[in-house]
Amino acid sequence: MGTFLMGKSRIFLLLLLSFILGVGVASFIVPISAFVLFTLLIGLLAVLVTGFRNPKLRLIGFLGIGFILGLERYFISNPVINPNHISFYNGQKVSFIGVVNAEVDVRKNHQNLTIKAAKIKKPTEQKVAEGKILINTALYPEYHYGDQLQLECFLEKPTLIEDFAYDQYLARFGIYSVCYRPKIEILASSQGLTVLARLYQLKNDFLRKINQTLPEPQASFLAGLLLGVKKGIPEEIMEDFSRTGTTHIVAISGYNITIIGVLMLALCINVGISRKKSFYLVLMALLFFVLVTGAQSSVVRAAVMGGLLLIAKQLGRLSRITNALVLAATLMLLINPKILIFDAGFQLSFLATMGLVYLSPLIEKLFKWLPEYFQIRESFLATMSATIFTLPLILYQFGRLSIVAAIVNILILPVIPLAMGTGFLAGLLSFIWEPLGQIFGWIVWLLLAYIIKVVEIFSGFPFASVDFSSISWIILVFGYSLLLAVIIFWKKQNRSQDTGTVSN
Repeated sequence: MGTFLMGKSRIFLLLLLSFILGVGVASFIVPISAFVLFTLLIGLLAVLVTGFRNPKLRLIGFLGIGFILGLERYFISNPVINPNHISFYNGQKVSFIGVVNAEVDVRKNHQNLTIKAAKIKKPTEQKVAEGKILINTALYPEYHYGDQLQLECFLEKPTLIEDFAYDQYLARFGIYSVCYRPKIEILASSQGLTVLARLYQLKNDFLRKINQTLPEPQASFLAGLLLGVKKGIPEEIMEDFSRTGTTHIVAISGYNITIIGVLMLALCINVGISRKKSFYLVLMALLFFVLVTGAQSSVVRAAVMGGLLLIAKQLGRLSRITNALVLAATLMLLINPKILIFDAGFQLSFLATMGLVYLSPLIEKLFKWLPEYFQIRESFLATMSATIFTLPLILYQFGRLSIVAAIVNILILPVIPLAMGTGFLAGLLSFIWEPLGQIFGWIVWLLLAYIIKVVEIFSGFPFASVDFSSISWIILVFGYSLLLAVIIFWKKQNRSQDTGTVSN
């Protein structure tokens, strides 16, 4: 019975992976007609029914169905471009009415509005419309989530910006039209979801308290740590983070949520809090991140990845989390299939988590000599395993290799949970009584100043990073194939050593 259950578990995993493969393949090919896909699906169902008693035919049927469903899910995510879709009018000057349906992205010299179209205005009629448009407009007047606007502008189709696939980047948000400096008239406000409006307001209020409590650049840095807001961080500091391979800490993603969650759990346990209470405390912190950042889809995905890893560690089943992680990824792709290929954050989140699950236990024996106090060993293992697993993708996506990333992360990551915790308390207490928030502000300033200084020092080394003009996808595939082979070999070696120790 156990073997049969394991067989079903493996088939389930392969079914999910075949769906993911289908989504990936569909991202690069011309859409296949629904009739052809339906015919193939019927054929595979026939294979599954007639050959159900044959394990090989049954497996082929399941995998084929998963692959076809993955193809179809991606294809139906592409909009039908007709006169009712706003992108139909790309290349034309259009007047339309829409609602700001996402948090306003305020930059240094402009603001970006994501508008959900409602009506297209023509000389003789108003036509119901659908689709989203990215609006680039001046900093003032300010606009807010839920504002209903009347706009007049020249719509453009997103295009490549140098080597950056800007069109694919926007497509994952369902945006297929952009507009620069339009004529805008506010018609109404508070037309969005009340819950989201309240969350965005909470985020802005908290951000204002941080700015009142801390000087720059610490205030902007803390906003990046807690809220994922990077707009106020000076460019030279962001370049320092990039050269030292620590950019991930100033953007809430699965990469840093996973590592920081593990370190927070270890920290709570080391200060005397029980493992059970520490687990729930960290989960509450993850929930706070989701809420205070406006429950953005990228943050929700990151929290899910980090939460799954923490649950696995709590249950002591870290090595059995594969199905749960792949299922979580599949569910995310069901919601938005475009994130698989076109969202580096999703890819880094998943790979960093896989590194902590599969690589960290294997290399742990090599670093028993590292001290456990201040989470030095835990920090090193988490950083190294996540860094190694994401390295091929980072080289491919960003063309930069940080030589000092490992040592810098070891020096600053143990401090991050303390900085985030005291920073959160400083902001929260400022709502109650501002001088009380200032007291914690002094502590968090010291922690943040230490992090910035360490990053600045190591960034100044001439060998801190190496830039590459371009990396072939072949290198990416080779890198992960090699990594997989090493892990499989290392697991077999460890298993044989453990077996030999037991027999002796």
